Amino acid sequence: MNLLIRNGRVLDPAAGVDEIQDLLITEGRIARTGKALKAPTGARTVDATGKVVCPGFIDIHTHLREPGYEYKETIASGTRAAAAGGFTAVCCMANTFPVNDNRAVTDYILAKARVEGVVRVYPIGAVTRNLEGAQLAELAEQAEAGCVAFSDDGTCVMNAELYRRAMEYSLPFGTPIISHAEDCHLARDAVMNEGLVSTELGLSGEPAAAEEVMVARDIVLAELTGAHVHIAHLSTAGAVRMMRE
Repeated sequence: MNLLIRNGRVLDPAAGVDEIQDLLITEGRIARTGKALKAPTGARTVDATGKVVCPGFIDIHTHLREPGYEYKETIASGTRAAAAGGFTAVCCMANTFPVNDNRAVTDYILAKARVEGVVRVYPIGAVTRNLEGAQLAELAEQAEAGCVAFSDDGTCVMNAELYRRAMEYSLPFGTPIISHAEDCHLARDAVMNEGLVSTELGLSGEPAAAEEVMVARDIVLAELTGAHVHIAHLSTAGAVRMMRE
């Protein structure tokens, strides 16, 4: 089947393209791009005026939950949802059961994705064993198996010395460290933001400082080690300000 997409804003960062163009797809592959392309006989034509035409998106923070928590999500269901939303690749966090903190779990995820996934799947390995924040996971082993980053997402690695070592060990592999920046002592068992409303409701609130103190620490550690650190899901003005500075 031939498809001609007309007058879309074609964005392709890899090729440095950002302009209004036509795009011809033949048998599922891009055949030509350019201005005022002629539609082949029988081709379907789509007017993309005012719309963006771009390569598939990559979701760098997903939870496919397999193995262990298939009642929440599976590689099959998660990748189908990704494809439906225009994503052609996903990076999946390590908080599975067992935790993706070793080669065997990484191998399982990749093998399952090859059979059941409908988009590319890139595993993210754990920073610490069993996400417990006490001992480093086998970072080299995980990187060799195919992990593209390391994260204890869902929990914060509170031990600064341990986190420093993780950043240093990640350097030879060029793999980012993805930080869940939240001081567990300040966050405690909070169910909402700390403030007047939490006080009036009598509910435990989490101060913005719970995020901001860990963001500040991770920025300092990144400067110390030269590691590539990504701070996930920023949520406070103070944290955003520190990142910009």
